[in-house]
Amino acid sequence: MLSTPGIGSGLDISTIIDQLMTLERRPLVRLGTDQVALEAQLSGIGKLKSTVSVFRSAMGSLAEVDKFKQFKATSSAESVLTAGADATAAKGVYQVEVLRTAENHRLAASNVFDDTDTTLIGAEGDAMTITVGTSSFEIEFGDKTLGEIRDAINTASNNPGVTASILQDDSGFRLTLSADATGSSNLVAVAYADGVADPFALSTLNQDRDDSGAFAAADLDAVLTLENAFTVTRSSNTISDVIQGVSLNLVEAGNVTINVDRDDDKIRAQVNQFVGVYNEVIGTLSELRGGVLAEERSSLVSLEAQFRAVLNTPSEGGAFDFLFELGVETERDGTLSLNATTFDSALEFDPQGVAEMFAGAPNGLATRFTELADRLNAAGGMLNSRETTLNSRIRDLEGARADVQSRLQRKEASLVRQFSTLDALIAQLNTTSSFLTTQLDQIAATTKSSNG
Repeated sequence: MLSTPGIGSGLDISTIIDQLMTLERRPLVRLGTDQVALEAQLSGIGKLKSTVSVFRSAMGSLAEVDKFKQFKATSSAESVLTAGADATAAKGVYQVEVLRTAENHRLAASNVFDDTDTTLIGAEGDAMTITVGTSSFEIEFGDKTLGEIRDAINTASNNPGVTASILQDDSGFRLTLSADATGSSNLVAVAYADGVADPFALSTLNQDRDDSGAFAAADLDAVLTLENAFTVTRSSNTISDVIQGVSLNLVEAGNVTINVDRDDDKIRAQVNQFVGVYNEVIGTLSELRGGVLAEERSSLVSLEAQFRAVLNTPSEGGAFDFLFELGVETERDGTLSLNATTFDSALEFDPQGVAEMFAGAPNGLATRFTELADRLNAAGGMLNSRETTLNSRIRDLEGARADVQSRLQRKEASLVRQFSTLDALIAQLNTTSSFLTTQLDQIAATTKSSNG
């Protein structure tokens, strides 16, 4: 641009050039508008891909028959035990009496110390072997304080499951050991090599619980009776191998009734999940069809038709062929809704048929929807192909815009040169005109004087 536009001619050259360049920039503006539109379409395709991915994930999960074999185990007294059930459970009622829960083996030293961080215990090199169940590790305790011994036990890389602590009572400080896990399989024992004096005199804190007259490893185990007839002994308070598919979490001694039944709420939730993600796909297609992807309406309608085709194809092989038999109804806008009453009746009639409707291979609804979603989002699928095309067109537009921008810069520079030349020429003509005017005025004045 001119540094002092029009100084020689008096013309508003800057405005003239700006107006001319505004006309020249029209192709650039159109290219920018086109790019914005393509980027909006690309964003729309991205949203659709994301929605289909979420749908595919949900369908992949629903394609598992076990998702429709949901059971619940209810305890009549959760203060005694709580219970859970998995897909392998079966309906039933069980009487359970918890005689005792499993305990962690605990030991405390009979010998006490005056402090935890000053008094040194044993001689350098003294060691003890601690065994938890069938696993052992060695700790050197000689010439260490009580606190250092505790820390050495707890931080040992090969510690199989015992925690050391220090208790302080009226007599002083004591070392304690506690198994991290419960039961006789985690009994803790301490041994010393020949010639090494025992500085702690650890003894068991657990009590005799089977009336044998003395503590034994078996006293650490949980004991319960099933159906008032069968005795069960386990090292853990979490027991999952007594009633098939049912886990028991023991809390305290007592009697309880366990009721195992099908969990209709969870199964219904699986179907509601399907309805929700399907509706999300239909809603996204509708939104894009009336918005940024309006020009691709036919493709979106075709895509929606593919979803409906899967929906309306019979599953076969089970008691139910179509979703409406399970209470899944199609609304006027193409979305789905679930009639809970109809669904519960179908589930009561044939729960296996409900599972096969969704997850039966190879025609289960979820299985076929999974395959459709995979095709759409595959590397050469419809959505990825469209995304690739849009990215290519955007890159082409960016290149075209760069070319036009470069041409515009050259055009503006040319206009500046041309108007600079014009300005100089007009300035020169103005100077000549002024000179001639002055000369003529002088001649006229001289002539007038001579005539006078």
